[in-house]
Parts: sequence; C-alpha cells; structure tokens
Amino acid sequence: MAKKKRNIPDDGTYIFPAYELKDRNNMLIYRIWGAVVFAGAFLTALPFLWMLITAVMPTELIFAPITKIAAGFKVDFSHFARAWEITPFLGYFLNSILVAGSVVAGQILISAMAAYSLSKLRPPMYQVIMALLLSTILIPFETIAIPLYLFMRDFSIAGFFKLNLINTYWALILPGLANAFNIFIFKSFFDKLPNDFIEAARVDGYSEISIFFKIIIPISRSIITVIAILNFVTIWNSFFWPLIVTNEPNIYTLMLGIYKIIEEGQPWNVVMAAVTISMVPTIVGFAIFQKQVMRGILFTTLQE
Repeated sequence: MAKKKRNIPDDGTYIFPAYELKDRNNMLIYRIWGAVVFAGAFLTALPFLWMLITAVMPTELIFAPITKIAAGFKVDFSHFARAWEITPFLGYFLNSILVAGSVVAGQILISAMAAYSLSKLRPPMYQVIMALLLSTILIPFETIAIPLYLFMRDFSIAGFFKLNLINTYWALILPGLANAFNIFIFKSFFDKLPNDFIEAARVDGYSEISIFFKIIIPISRSIITVIAILNFVTIWNSFFWPLIVTNEPNIYTLMLGIYKIIEEGQPWNVVMAAVTISMVPTIVGFAIFQKQVMRGILFTTLQE
C-alpha cells in the first residue's frame, strides 16, 4: 500500500518552508526543535500547574507521597473562599490596582516625554545624559533601597515642604515613576520614526507639546501597550519595596497580603489559592492585549 503523502502548509507555521521540509534532515531538525520547545514550555508551566493542583488539594495530602495523592485526591475549591475571607483581600487587591495603575501611567508619560526630547530635540550634553541613564540600568535596586527609603522619609521639594511619605501610597508610587529602561525603549522606537511629519507639524504651527500628544502618542500605541503590560506585571508582583516602606495593613499591596497569610501559618493550599487569585489580573490583561503586545515587540524589533 502506497504511503499517503503529507501536505505541509506554507503559511509560516513551520520553521522551514514547505519545500525544504521534504528533506528528511530538515524534518528531523524540525522535530528535535519542536521537542526542545515543548520541553521548555512544560518546565516553565510546571510550577504553575503544581500551584493550581495544590490550591484545590485537601490539606492532609499536601506533603503526602505522590501515590497517596493520586489515590485520595479530591478537588476542593473552598480554599479560594478561605483565602479571600481570612484577610481583607479585596482591600489588598484594590491597593495593588491603584499602585500599579498609577506607576504605569506615570512611567509611560514621563518616559515617553523624556525619550522624545532625547530622540527628536537632542538637548545639550545629549551623550552625557544617555550615558547616565544607561548606567542606572546596571545598578541593582537593592543598592539604592536604603538611600531611597531615607529620601521618602525626609521627602522635600527644593528644601521646602518636608514630608514623611513612609506608610503612604506616595512611597509606593513615586520611586517607580522614573525608569531608565523604559526611556531607552521609547527612544529606540522614536529614533525609527521619520522626522518629516514632525517638521510638517512644526511648519503648521504645532508646538512640541501638541506634536507629542497629538502625533507621537497615537502612533506609539503598540510600544505603549508593550511597556504598560510588562511594567504592570512587574509592579503588581513587587514585594521588596512595599515590604520596606509600609507597615500599615490598610495600604498593603496584594503581595504583602499573601506574605501575611504565610506568616499566620495558613496551610499551603490556602496560600496557593491566594497566589492563584493574584495572578488573574495579569493573565486577563495579557490575554486581552496579547495581539498588541506581540505586534509592538515585532515592530520594535524588526523595523528598519
């Protein structure tokens, strides 16, 4: 019986074009590559899978042998309700949304304006400014945590209005507003934009502020979406800085709330249920803006 010939679509689904997959060596490479990718994806997803299993696992089976778990496993969703009830989880949730949303909005505005000035206006000492910005990316946050804490404790503007911002939302928001990495990404994007329409807008009488908000921002939606999603996830999962500057439960973020659940000695299925709940906004956000994120990454990477 003749072996049925396999039709391979040439739609970009495969690494090699369809005509090259007729070669056995290329097909072998493709299958090995696919196996490696699948193995990497499985190893990446394994901790999340174990988290979900633990979240619905009976307490007595958490540290049991795998054979006993397989024999007596029963799905129990009551741990999610328990995680929501034992702490003011909704308050922590809203605090995280407020902090992450405020930081991301401020980061986009400040970083985009700074990047536009560096890319299109070229201020004096441009090279020095760029060197200083890039050098800050190499400094670990732990190195500046103590000076930043002291700055928040004795916050002042030009020596006036001295305030103690510890245990306030400002201490959680202000340090994250300036981000050199975001400025660098925005600048790389703006460098690739043609200057013709900017010059035309200037000839028509547009100010630089009007050009920025009416022209640059609308055509930068893809890169703004990428930066917004990535930074939202980072701020949402932030733990070290909120732990330092807050000890008032009414302004705890979600990560601190989960930490307090662990401190109270709650079983790990309740802890994992709380962690699962905390991941919902980031997963939903990425699912909604997935196409925009991928388009922004590809546009930024491949644009000549």
